[in-house]
Amino acid sequence: MLDNKKEVRRIIIAAAAVWLISLLVFIWLYLGTGNTLMASVIYGVWNLVVFFAAYLKISKNVNKVLQGIDACIQSIIDGKPRQLFPPQEESLLGKFQSQIMKLYQILDAAREQEEKQHEELSGLVADLVHQINTPLTNLQMYAGFLTQDDLSPEEKLQIKEVIDAQVEKMGWFAEGFVKTMRLETDIRKLNPRKQPILDMVLSAVDQISLKAKKHGNEIELAGDQNIQAMYDRRWTEEAVFNILENAVKYGEEKMPVCIRLTAYELFARIDIMNYGDVIPQEEYPRIFKRYYRGRNAALIKEGVGLGLYLSREIISEQGGYIKVSSAKGMGNIFSIFLKK
Repeated sequence: MLDNKKEVRRIIIAAAAVWLISLLVFIWLYLGTGNTLMASVIYGVWNLVVFFAAYLKISKNVNKVLQGIDACIQSIIDGKPRQLFPPQEESLLGKFQSQIMKLYQILDAAREQEEKQHEELSGLVADLVHQINTPLTNLQMYAGFLTQDDLSPEEKLQIKEVIDAQVEKMGWFAEGFVKTMRLETDIRKLNPRKQPILDMVLSAVDQISLKAKKHGNEIELAGDQNIQAMYDRRWTEEAVFNILENAVKYGEEKMPVCIRLTAYELFARIDIMNYGDVIPQEEYPRIFKRYYRGRNAALIKEGVGLGLYLSREIISEQGGYIKVSSAKGMGNIFSIFLKK
């Protein structure tokens, strides 16, 4: 569709040219015949014809433009946007079309984001229901055992311990679910800013210190304690705590858990190392998945497999990353990289 301004301008120029020619004809008739009345009538009628034809042409052009705008808006409503005006032209129509297309893209992106969040929430709830089904089944089964009259006190105590463990496991699921939901909601509110990492690491250590003490683990800190990085204090502390908790839970008793801080040109690195069974390399791609627990971990300790998943989500949303490696003959090293 042509530029509306240019087309209207051409119609007006054409009408003006015709009017000028008719004026010359009027002058010729007036001078040649001397019949001013006849010449005036002809001139007036002709002007009416010229201006009416110009009006019809402009009106048709305006209706064509309005139909194009209507079709453009209707295509957006139908979810199949079409560009009916040349987007490169510097006209009001081109600008209008460009702006309305940008508005459509914004609304469409918001709709896709909402659908994605809905799918993630549905998947999260489905995962939780699936994971919580096992302890519920165990509780029902062992509660049925308690109704038997021939149980010895020792057997009743064992059943009580099993029930307590299943209840504790359900508590872990609930806590992990709340953290995951809070992360899904607050991840858009992460506020990374440049700040020292030592205070954040020490705060995470304080949270795990009691468990470490009961397990006989001393937490050692080494490296450059003056490093700064870009990170959100509250959530990054949560990520470091989750990895420290795993290091204590799955590490050997009475062996230290080591934290080392290292500064690189672009990243600040936090290494957390424990002594214990080494995670097989073939499990590295899966250990950060939601609810995944390694074969060795599942045999040693109870858990729900949310800590590493949450940690990776928190760090990656801030432009960092986490990797895992092993120290030969010692244990596992989880390395957190935060952008400087």
